Amino acid sequence: MFKRSPYPLCDGFFFCMFVLFCLVAFVHEPLFYLYCGWDGLRHDSCTNATVAAIWKGYAQYDRVYFDAPLWMEMLIFFDTVLLSPFYVYSLYALATGRADTPLYRAVAYAVCGAMIYAMILYLGWEVLAADQYHTAVGAVIAYNIPWGIVPLLLIVRLYQGSQRELRGYAYA
Repeated sequence: MFKRSPYPLCDGFFFCMFVLFCLVAFVHEPLFYLYCGWDGLRHDSCTNATVAAIWKGYAQYDRVYFDAPLWMEMLIFFDTVLLSPFYVYSLYALATGRADTPLYRAVAYAVCGAMIYAMILYLGWEVLAADQYHTAVGAVIAYNIPWGIVPLLLIVRLYQGSQRELRGYAYA
């Protein structure tokens, strides 16, 4: 019933990355909202010391988290609320060999485009505001770049799969 992926190594890589994205969207970020909130870092009032230590560790490199603008708060909240269903759907599609279906491709192209746009916006702003917030730009880019590169690579992978299917139909 399920067809095997023509790109098993690529799909294994994407599966691992979407597991990471799910952990961030379902665990890392929600713990921040529940135990710290945006004011928690600013006022050092997180109700869980472990969660506070994790987020303060990151905020040492990206000091904007001590006084984040509303658009950034929304961008991070949308990762949890809007993108997490796509992460789960991607895990399902990759695990069952359904990544090359028209439905998954359509959803993935749209969501991946949005993710790439969001990362360009976010990282561009981080670079431009680095002096103001004393941001360690290299560390911030290194931590966040997977949310831009992985969607770009997934678009390439899905496009190659679609071209492979078209060539298969032309000779069938």
